[in-house]
Amino acid sequence: MIDVKKLEYEFKKYMDIYKADPELGHLMQQMTFQELFNEKFMKENSTFTSMDDMLFRSDFGLTNPLEIEKVNQDKWNAFIAKNTECETWHQFGKLAMIDWMKTVIDLWAQVKEKRVKDAKEAKKEEKKNRK
Repeated sequence: MIDVKKLEYEFKKYMDIYKADPELGHLMQQMTFQELFNEKFMKENSTFTSMDDMLFRSDFGLTNPLEIEKVNQDKWNAFIAKNTECETWHQFGKLAMIDWMKTVIDLWAQVKEKRVKDAKEAKKEEKKNRK
């Protein structure tokens, strides 16, 4: 089972980063279930290949993740505990959020790095064109 204290610590750490950066916060507001519970995450953290696979194999008759809130939560959490390292759906969601936030931070750092590089190259080109 997952270390709940570590999960909570990491979740808070990354949420603080997102709250402090308006651009990251905006990206979080745009996030979808498909991005959060992507195939890579599902394969690495559950017995399922995708969110659709999880919903189908759950035998709850679900067709999209928004319906999860409508089923018996004790039974849903038992299903999650059986098929993931998490004890509850809430923990599984936090684990997905941490994974998503880490990925976006890494990508965002690459974007910022490229912007700096492009700006330097543009300045060099501008100086070159002045001569």
